[in-house]
Amino acid sequence: MESHPEPDPLNRPVRPVTAVAPRDLDGPSPAASAAARLGLYVHVPFCAVRCTYCDFSSGALSARALERYLSGMDRETSRRAPDADGSTFTSVFFGGGTPSALSARHFRRLVATLRSRFAIAPDAEITLEANPESVRPALLDAWSEGGVNRLSFGVQSFDSDELTRLGRIHDAARPGEAVALAREHGFRRLSLDLMFGFPGHDGERFAASLERALELDPEHLSAYCFIPEAGTPMGDDVLRGRLDLPDADRQADLYRSLTARLAAAGYGCYETSNFCRPGAEARHNLVYWLRRDYLGLGPSAHGLWQGTRYGNHYATERWAAALEAGRPCDEREAESARSRADEIVMLGLRLSRGVGAADHPPGRWREVSDRFSAAFRTGIATGRLAPTADGVKIPRRHRFVADEVIAWLMALADRPERVRCASRERHSRGVGFDSRATASVT
Repeated sequence: MESHPEPDPLNRPVRPVTAVAPRDLDGPSPAASAAARLGLYVHVPFCAVRCTYCDFSSGALSARALERYLSGMDRETSRRAPDADGSTFTSVFFGGGTPSALSARHFRRLVATLRSRFAIAPDAEITLEANPESVRPALLDAWSEGGVNRLSFGVQSFDSDELTRLGRIHDAARPGEAVALAREHGFRRLSLDLMFGFPGHDGERFAASLERALELDPEHLSAYCFIPEAGTPMGDDVLRGRLDLPDADRQADLYRSLTARLAAAGYGCYETSNFCRPGAEARHNLVYWLRRDYLGLGPSAHGLWQGTRYGNHYATERWAAALEAGRPCDEREAESARSRADEIVMLGLRLSRGVGAADHPPGRWREVSDRFSAAFRTGIATGRLAPTADGVKIPRRHRFVADEVIAWLMALADRPERVRCASRERHSRGVGFDSRATASVT
């Protein structure tokens, strides 16, 4: 989220963005949703170079820092293992930072720690985020031996000038080389990350990057609209007026071209920013979007486990020091009926097929209905939502502004009478839903 205060979403109508496409998948598929049961997230807080837009917990790799991290992981897994006794994880995700910065030897050590403490399903999806420049045969062998069966490459762009601006250290040719190496080593599930809407970005370069990505024939693509984060070089330059972003209409145009081109190539948009060939949804991310339990390990990792949300200390130093002293390395917050309902709706509405009763236990769905049934009806009446067999979804034409629609819905649930009055007044003046917008995709 942006760091500056947001305007009241009740006073911010949304202009639709129509992504006309020859193919659209209202995913995820029921099979993909059913397979996403329990997740294990592992944060690796090291990067060779910090990108100009990134505010994730990461730092320089050194022998001392690495040893402290791996020792900390041994301590944290030991602390969390009793809570997970009897649970079998259906997905594991190594994120960062840059997990591919670990040597083969250190990666094997990390995997051995995890497998000694947790039960991981034989058919689990195990994803590792990798920067293209770090992909080498020895690492690919270690990843494969450790059970990794899905790689997510942080490409961002295939344009040399844009890569320099973003602080990436690979060149435009390296992603193709990394994909070829991965295929040679037997990896059959690959994903590419792209970015759009950052300073200096334009449609022509984005179209060229998209074509280069499609030439590599990945099973999955993610495309994220840039958001300026305070405390990052590029984010600060934008927030202080030194760099300009493409305006909301231009960002919407980029998203429209993205969805249309990917649909034509056979990729369904199953979540606002995620596209895949049939059956290639990211199982681990579905655990988040369907609000199922997951453990997070490592500095800055978050988890949701048996009714409690927790967030580990952001800085590696503080996280490791707490574990070394035998203290908790996290901050916790017990969930409530309201927080559960809010999260189910907020996360589920990012899925193309929307949020529905079939994905949640009956008691949880009753909490959603109690809080949001009136808001859902109003959302359908105003065109912000569309009904489904067992819930609601955001129509395709509003998918790029999903965050705006969700913010409006949350405010409506909090202040239903005010919104009903405002809606009547707007319609009496002939003011429609399509008047203006600000757009964001996270």
